[in-house]
Amino acid sequence: MKLRSLTAKVWLIFPIGLLLLTGYRFSQLEDTNQILPPPQPVKVQTEKITPELLTGWSFSEGTVQAYRKAFLDFEMPGKVVTIGELENGTQLREGARVFGPDKAIRRGQLLAQIDSRQNSASVKALEARLQAVRAQKQEAQARLQQAENDLALSQQNFARMEEVYERGVISLDEFERNKTALLNAHSAVTMNISALEAIDSDILSVSADINRETVSLEKTSLFAPFDGYIAAMNIREDNHYYPPAGITSNRDREASSAIVVVDDSLLEIQLELPVEDARQLKEGQTVYLASDNAILYRAEENQFQGNEVVTGTIWSVSPTINLQRRSQSVKVRVLNEDQKLIDGEFVRAWIASTVVEDAVSLPIYAISFRGGNAFAFVVNHDNHVEERQLSLGLQGLRRIEVLSGLKADDHVVTRGQHLLVNGSAVEVVGATR
Repeated sequence: MKLRSLTAKVWLIFPIGLLLLTGYRFSQLEDTNQILPPPQPVKVQTEKITPELLTGWSFSEGTVQAYRKAFLDFEMPGKVVTIGELENGTQLREGARVFGPDKAIRRGQLLAQIDSRQNSASVKALEARLQAVRAQKQEAQARLQQAENDLALSQQNFARMEEVYERGVISLDEFERNKTALLNAHSAVTMNISALEAIDSDILSVSADINRETVSLEKTSLFAPFDGYIAAMNIREDNHYYPPAGITSNRDREASSAIVVVDDSLLEIQLELPVEDARQLKEGQTVYLASDNAILYRAEENQFQGNEVVTGTIWSVSPTINLQRRSQSVKVRVLNEDQKLIDGEFVRAWIASTVVEDAVSLPIYAISFRGGNAFAFVVNHDNHVEERQLSLGLQGLRRIEVLSGLKADDHVVTRGQHLLVNGSAVEVVGATR
């Protein structure tokens, strides 16, 4: 009995629920038939298109190197007896400025000397030997002169004896003795000429030895080859010096050479750029250099008017491609009169590789993409937007060239475009240009 009563109640619930659901659906239909208020315009910022100059940049980095760097070494080992001095009497050291030769002085500033007493003694001994050989030459010349005189006398005697012999006055033996004396006189002259030539050869040999020892003596001193500063001082007074051997790289040479002098008035930086960028560069173009890209970015905003950036020029563009890096080498030279850069410093380089006059362009953030295609929204006269498909060209630091899709005086949405579709109503709350 109870089961029948429960079943009857369940059957009563279904119709009631169906009636309630039907009433709810009718109320929904009535709500949809109501007129909705128009959507509010989207607030946007716009920019008026004005053709202007647009610059495309090439970026690279490199290490500053002095155009002239001298690795100075003595040509022989020895004890360092002298280190050059500054004007205040202190010894030369790393960072000290030195002067090189000019029109008034034949040699630059004295930097260091090693003990040259052994070379001096060798030079003195050779000079004494040279004097002795020269004295021997004078004796040989005197003997040659005497031999030539004897030869002349023998020739006269033989001519007279030959005439007398033909008249039969003297015997054959006496005639032969005079003939032999003439031959001996000829031999004496020849022998003295050979001796004199041998002495001349000795003089040349001793002179060559003296010149060699004199050059070595000069190489016991190091002089500044040009104006600059000392980058490395690897010797000390009273210490022994030994010439380096087996050095191949500049780094090893700088660590082992006695003194390294750098001319920091002219610097060079070698840059590696992609082939596409390097092809657009030419000798003489300006290059902007700084230790950090942020410095260059700020300077570009001010048209590089500040003092934070160093300018250089392109000296050469390699016509070949580096097989390892697949890039081209570009050498930049900098007149470093203010000493803003130092040898070995790492710098960033910006080069204005491409410039387009009167370019139609947009800020990078104003361009949207869909499926890889660029587009932007243009505000028309009734404050509705039109979606324009864009063809892009040169990209600058902040703007991109628009080759097609926009024209001068168009008002393009730059902020708020993510809320728009083609035909959306907008309210311009900020406009530039």
